[in-house]
Amino acid sequence: MSNWVDAIEGSALPTWVRESPSMFAYTHILTWHAIGLSLIVGLNWVIALRLLGRVPAIPLTRLRSFVPLMYLGLIVNAISGGLLLAAALHDNLKSLYFLEKIIFIALAVWNLEITRRRVFTDPALARGEVPALGRRCAWLALLLWGAAIVCGRITEYPGIVGNLFGIH
Repeated sequence: MSNWVDAIEGSALPTWVRESPSMFAYTHILTWHAIGLSLIVGLNWVIALRLLGRVPAIPLTRLRSFVPLMYLGLIVNAISGGLLLAAALHDNLKSLYFLEKIIFIALAVWNLEITRRRVFTDPALARGEVPALGRRCAWLALLLWGAAIVCGRITEYPGIVGNLFGIH
């Protein structure tokens, strides 16, 4: 690869994340990544399921209050994910699954913004009705976050897909 990839991956912080026996290195960062995921993906799925009528006990008007926590999760994931990426930059940049994961995340965040700006401001929610756009955004959230998570797991274990489907 290029010199800048070598420079980043070989610098002190990514080397520490990758090679340190300390639980505050890779394990701790991965734990924060999981916490961030639970905030952004978990809460987005709760919103999606409510918009689809699956969790009627949650008032529609309260869904918007989850958004700041979701963006906190996104920030935690961006920081922890950046550290994990830097620790294995060569492998990740060569992985089609990693690129797909990033695309799915970007589309999921874009979908969240549409939900925040257009669905949560729709007067129908105050009347207890879910607009058609809300249902479409809900289905997209479930699909995009699910795809991002699957691609993220495959990125870490690329041989599984090859072995499972005979692709090498």
